[in-house]
Amino acid sequence: MRLVVRRWKEGWRAPRYDVFEVEADPSESVLDLVERVSLKLDPTLTFEHACHHGVCGACGMVVNGVERLTCVTRVGDVARNGVILVEPLHGFKVVSDLVVDKSRMFSRYPDDTRTLERVAAQVEKLWDCVECGICYSACPVACSYPSYLGPSVLAWAFHRAVEEGRVPAPVASRSGVWSCHAAFDCSEKCPVNFQPGEKIMRLRRLLLRGAVEVV
Repeated sequence: MRLVVRRWKEGWRAPRYDVFEVEADPSESVLDLVERVSLKLDPTLTFEHACHHGVCGACGMVVNGVERLTCVTRVGDVARNGVILVEPLHGFKVVSDLVVDKSRMFSRYPDDTRTLERVAAQVEKLWDCVECGICYSACPVACSYPSYLGPSVLAWAFHRAVEEGRVPAPVASRSGVWSCHAAFDCSEKCPVNFQPGEKIMRLRRLLLRGAVEVV
């Protein structure tokens, strides 16, 4: 199998694409191939991973042009003529190779969602969102409008609106639900069927009806 990897490190003037020839079984994951390259061919290759079971959301990448969790993406399902191209997620600053800085997403969750006791008492990991960033990468607005809160944050706001009858003011602003173009790429690419696009539309309807308070 030929694994093509987009590379960039701090200080480089431009990214480059490196090609690696690796042994691979169709049933293996794309992450298996990336790890094999890192362990056997190029230890300088940087990427993120943790659980290997599609739960932590760490290993999101763009695979042959499509956002995916690489730990649950099988080689045989995505290879094209024996070639797999992996690139970092779009819409985030690249830190090194396949590693991106997701702070633009995490920093926009209100502080109370990061309080363990509150989350444990009311929800499970933001209502089953794995916070992988794939929805941001797939969203044409998030990739072109830095002020946009983004699909996962707005989907979280929908749940808050249902449970508490209120949403933070930025959610109802131009940077919030009104900038969504309803492309639904976020929902199509979401690896856990969180359906952020649908939830943004439902939140819009609640706001238009005056059914939630903006605080």
